[in-house]
Amino acid sequence: MQIAGGLYREQCCRPKWNAMFGSGARAVVAVCSLSPGSSLHTYTDDYYNDVLVALKEQGIELKLNQRQTGIVFSYFHPLSRPYIYPTPPEIVLQPPITVQGDAILRFGFIEGEALVDADYAVYDPQTWRNPVPFGANGSRANFLAIVLNELELRSSTGLDDLKRAAQQIIEKQNATVVVVKRGIRGAMVYERSGLSTSIPAYRSSRVFKIGTGDVFSAIFTHFWAEKRLPAVEAADLASRSVAAYCRTGQLPIENGSLCQLESFKCSTPGTVIILGEAGSLGQLYTSLSAL
Repeated sequence: MQIAGGLYREQCCRPKWNAMFGSGARAVVAVCSLSPGSSLHTYTDDYYNDVLVALKEQGIELKLNQRQTGIVFSYFHPLSRPYIYPTPPEIVLQPPITVQGDAILRFGFIEGEALVDADYAVYDPQTWRNPVPFGANGSRANFLAIVLNELELRSSTGLDDLKRAAQQIIEKQNATVVVVKRGIRGAMVYERSGLSTSIPAYRSSRVFKIGTGDVFSAIFTHFWAEKRLPAVEAADLASRSVAAYCRTGQLPIENGSLCQLESFKCSTPGTVIILGEAGSLGQLYTSLSAL
């Protein structure tokens, strides 16, 4: 399995988090036990040699392309929007990465793009701001799955109805399937045949949201593009894997315990009471603002 995606530093204030991942590195680590010998195609600079050595030690093949500077995503908390440094307008765009193979996962980049030629390809644009269609740069695939969240789907189509929006994506981008991630509502799988299937979310005693979308796309790609399972089965295993990652924060994903997870359905919204204490996130925010 081949993955084209970013290698970025991630920082978070609460809870404390400082790691070198990004979509590409996290995805390839997530599947390295399920798919030994997977490769990562990415951009990097001269400051990440220790990280690259660690990836190689996990049996990951690295296909590296040079960029001028590192890129950092900083979060106040896992649900906040990240501050990106350097800011996107300051980042110098690099020449495209070219990837050919049977099963390829392509993420959107900040500093460039991947030109893909695949039998089975999965595309996760990673942005709601004018997401670029899969084939706009010349990428092609015999079978294409597009994985995105509700905001990205609506931004791509201008439609609020998820089914109509997904069918528009399927028709315009010649996709085989569109998978829409819906957070606690699980996911929806829309197929070219017109069939749509709801995938549940699975319970986790802990939630750490940074990187959950990367894990979902990686596991879906492994089971759909590489193992050739039906899209509905692959999406269900991806949803289970997200719950496992949220609970432990550990990668790679191990397949053994996924069947034991309990699904849940999001019911009608109710009243939520939030109780805080002296060390709460809100008080931390106000104390930092006063400095």
